[in-house]
Amino acid sequence: MDDIAITGMGVISSIGHTVDEFCENLSAAKVAVGPTPWDNVEGLGNVWMSKVENFRPEDWMDQRVVDGTDAFAQYAIAAAVQAVEHAGIGEFDAPRTAVVIGTSCAGTETIAESQQGLDEKGPAGVDRKLQIKAWANMAAGQIALRWKLHGPLLTVVTACASSIDAIGTAARLIERGDADMAITGGCEASRTQVTMIAAGLYGMLSPQPDPYKACRPFNTERFGIMGGEGAGVVILERADLARARGAKIHGYLRGYASLSDGYHPSSSNPDGSWESRTMALAVEDAGLAGGTDDVDALIAHGTGTPVGDIAEIKAINSLYGNREQPLKVASIKGHVGHTAGAAGVMGLMAGIHSMKEGALVPTAGTTDVMPEAEFDIVIGEPSKGAIDTVQVNGFGFGGQNASLIVSRD
Repeated sequence: MDDIAITGMGVISSIGHTVDEFCENLSAAKVAVGPTPWDNVEGLGNVWMSKVENFRPEDWMDQRVVDGTDAFAQYAIAAAVQAVEHAGIGEFDAPRTAVVIGTSCAGTETIAESQQGLDEKGPAGVDRKLQIKAWANMAAGQIALRWKLHGPLLTVVTACASSIDAIGTAARLIERGDADMAITGGCEASRTQVTMIAAGLYGMLSPQPDPYKACRPFNTERFGIMGGEGAGVVILERADLARARGAKIHGYLRGYASLSDGYHPSSSNPDGSWESRTMALAVEDAGLAGGTDDVDALIAHGTGTPVGDIAEIKAINSLYGNREQPLKVASIKGHVGHTAGAAGVMGLMAGIHSMKEGALVPTAGTTDVMPEAEFDIVIGEPSKGAIDTVQVNGFGFGGQNASLIVSRD
């Protein structure tokens, strides 16, 4: 992949509404966890989630936009405002600026509320703005509307790989010459009662009384996912144009790959073969002189599920298990829960922060690492050491496998 610079970042998360706060809490291994809003409902006792607290959409957009958007889009808009400011962009070249946003469930919260309204009140209970609030493309659409952009406008829905695929797609647009800049990332806010119950019924989580055991990636004892929400947005630019305008460059996107697992609607192949192949292709796309030996750290998908973690460990082992110096690996889902469509971009920010600090963020909540891992799972506190290149994984339902490579220079 040709030089593509990352010049701006923005985030709304359960551990911070700014990039600095988010990153500081990652390094501090902060866990944001609490009961669901429905913990008194049968079937949702001792189920935990990582919620965005104290978010005021009117701080980021006018009331007309607030009234016409679901929370997933509001999070994305707020993160985009931060990213644009962080990148120091005074004026866009509107026809040459792309917007590519990933999401998983989009506005199912609005749909659920309107269905409940219909059941209780009839047609008068349906939100008249249902379509513009619920449709998946409305986060990207609202971002383009805010800055009156006219470049490619795309929405990527690839489950929990959505934001990695969105960023990779945006990078390809720039690489191909279809855009010079992209606002890209992912968002999620659909943690409705029905989806939480469904997750439990499907075996994605096991209710238990200790909230700090809700999500423990790569831990020997693990109970599944912890629901999360939020958004992350990054600004990608042609590196030569970023340098020409004097932009601060936080990292370079070097490689991207996306493949189908083709195994099961919700599970990866237990041998991790296609996850491994996706990771290998991302490294190949990055054109690293030393191949996998040049990758210093990995932000894993690391959901904390009994099945998913085993497959990813096998994938990482197959690619990095024979190194003289074990690869450093972390997952941030113990901090913020599984943010689905926003998971990959938050992982990317964790990787950029780790490069800047010279220390890989820890895997919050994990205390007893799985012995199957032939790599160094960072727990407790950041693992110090120079980090110049990071890989970021995102794997999702439907067999979605995606991976990015980012470097310091």
